[in-house]
Amino acid sequence: MSTRLRPVSRIGSEVSISGAAVRVVVTAVTFIATLAAVGLVLAQFSTPDVLTNLPNQLPTLCGVAAVILVLYYLFGTSPAAYGLSLGRRWLGDFAGGAVIGVLFQAVSTAAILATGSGRIVGSWSMGVFNDPVTVGLAIGATAAAFVIVGLWEDFLFRGVLIRELVVGFTSRRVSRPAATGSAVVVSALVFGALHLNAGAAGLSASVAVTQAVVGGLYFGLAYVLTDSLALPVGIHFSTNLWTTVVFGQPESGYPAAFRLTRPFDLSADLIVVLLLPTAVLVTAVVLWVRATRGEISEASLQRVGEQ
Repeated sequence: MSTRLRPVSRIGSEVSISGAAVRVVVTAVTFIATLAAVGLVLAQFSTPDVLTNLPNQLPTLCGVAAVILVLYYLFGTSPAAYGLSLGRRWLGDFAGGAVIGVLFQAVSTAAILATGSGRIVGSWSMGVFNDPVTVGLAIGATAAAFVIVGLWEDFLFRGVLIRELVVGFTSRRVSRPAATGSAVVVSALVFGALHLNAGAAGLSASVAVTQAVVGGLYFGLAYVLTDSLALPVGIHFSTNLWTTVVFGQPESGYPAAFRLTRPFDLSADLIVVLLLPTAVLVTAVVLWVRATRGEISEASLQRVGEQ
């Protein structure tokens, strides 16, 4: 290892607020640098429309891989420490999360239609595609892209950020439950702030941020109750897929079974549409954890803050 990197490696290997801060900064710099470099390379190549948003997500996948390698090389931190440990249980939690996400979006869609805050304006739309084969390929590419979206967002904002915030808080003698709860809230606020300009066309900034903050809270809950990224990634994947290819946006070019208008501004209807499905989702997460882990206890939070 270069002598220039040794101080960074030494501090970043500490279970302290300084060590946690170094690991977060190194993660952010590595991810952004890789994202920019790979993005510049891929921009030189044209990709077929049938791949939809999949090519755009390849740089983020490379970014996650780069972060994993750098964190392991500099600090000896394995991806398992952040909840990324593929195995039978991980895949089972991912599948369970996907089912929970479908349940959440089904309740959300029903609430939108019941309150009259949205309506179905089309069905069996092929989007910009014109035959069943390309529609099938486009849906497959979209699904793969959303797996990557869930993976990189939850790895960074749940795995790295929550874990390192817990390390920092507990090193200052904050109790582990308080540290974990605070970390989930801070992570959700950061996640929401970064979604300021990431909403669907016509979606107000306040709604986009509110939805992202609420999402950050239940993704964070799913993470800390399982010590794994699998459940939040599964939820993330199916919720995104539902709002794209099951009940898609009216003007979207993606193929969709139905086209659904949605509330775009903060209102009483939006609160119902947001909070009711969220309550169902949180209940489903708790039931899943109880069914697969046997109990829900403070011990389930222990490994989140450890090297």
